[in-house]
Amino acid sequence: ATLARVLHFKAKTRDAGGAATAVAALEKAARGTENWLPFILHAVKARATLGEIADGLRRVFGEYRPHS
Repeated sequence: ATLARVLHFKAKTRDAGGAATAVAALEKAARGTENWLPFILHAVKARATLGEIADGLRRVFGEYRPHS
């Protein structure tokens, strides 16, 4: 049921292009020295999902891997 809700949300309740543009702007800010918070808030208002926002930040910084 949760996957179906996410797919419905992505397909029916938002502008996917607007969400992608907002996440791209967040990635650009993360590569620089700007405060990310306004970019995160813009992405949320554009209805980007938490996963999309996190994926954008992972594209910039990678994923934490503890050393063994």
